[in-house]
Amino acid sequence: MKIRTPIIPSIYTIIMDYKPYSLEWSRKRYLSEAIQQYFDADASVETILEDIVDVLEQNASSYRSKADKFEEVLNKLK
Repeated sequence: MKIRTPIIPSIYTIIMDYKPYSLEWSRKRYLSEAIQQYFDADASVETILEDIVDVLEQNASSYRSKADKFEEVLNKLK
């Protein structure tokens, strides 16, 4: 009888709120691992918050740019 070890190392323990390997579970796992890396590196709270804001601003800018292109195409079709 083989005993299987968890795929995620014990330092990245995740409370199983979702079915394993579901999209929700994967998202929570990746977020948990990313947060843990900040704590492992002893990053300051300001660094963590700045990085979160930076990532969200980059995404917002990207989506805004895509939305502008869609709007331009729609306007030319009218």
